[in-house]
Amino acid sequence: MARKFDLHMHSSYSLDAIASPASIAEKCYNEGLAGFAITDHGSMKGYEKAKAYVKEAKLPIQVIGGCEFLSNAGEVIGLFIESMPPAHTIADFGSLCDAIHDEGGFAILPHPFDSFRKHVCRPDKLPSDLLRLIDGIETFNARSRKVEDNLKAQEWAHGKNLCLTGGSDAHFTFECASAYTCVEGDMPLDIALRRKKTSPAGGRTPFYSQGLPTIAKFLKKHGIIKMPK
Repeated sequence: MARKFDLHMHSSYSLDAIASPASIAEKCYNEGLAGFAITDHGSMKGYEKAKAYVKEAKLPIQVIGGCEFLSNAGEVIGLFIESMPPAHTIADFGSLCDAIHDEGGFAILPHPFDSFRKHVCRPDKLPSDLLRLIDGIETFNARSRKVEDNLKAQEWAHGKNLCLTGGSDAHFTFECASAYTCVEGDMPLDIALRRKKTSPAGGRTPFYSQGLPTIAKFLKKHGIIKMPK
């Protein structure tokens, strides 16, 4: 039986999300996931809070360190990291990937062919010296509006010797676990990623959820909803 991991989610520590780390952990556990990664924008506080909550609540679920970074080549997700890279390395794509690898982590390109997002990192546009720094491609993102964008990511990744991941890209609790990364058997997730033994699965989130992050960002910027400490 395949074990499922949602490897792309945002908590209230992202400006455009309101899901608490505890609610994410509970939702993922109740949905039968083996693990999850909170990949907030430029922050690992959500991961730290979720890890502490899972330990306190004694939930049998793996919490994976992660973050979604914005580099000069576009967005990159770092998985299996425990701390933020030095600030001066984040902006540069190559330095960021090197910092992720220095921690034994994986550099994943999220929603790389999404035609509605501003900060995608297109792997087909990267020079060869930077492309070799990528470990995997998110080939199914539940929030991608066009089915074709996910299909293009899958088609591009096949034959490139990269691991394939899937994630909900949740910003609200109800979205969590809508898409995920599958691992067959009992192989640990990090080993499965390294051996390219993962596959994406799941479904797309409802269309009405697309505009909710923009509303959340507006409310937080104007102090109507407070950023957590």
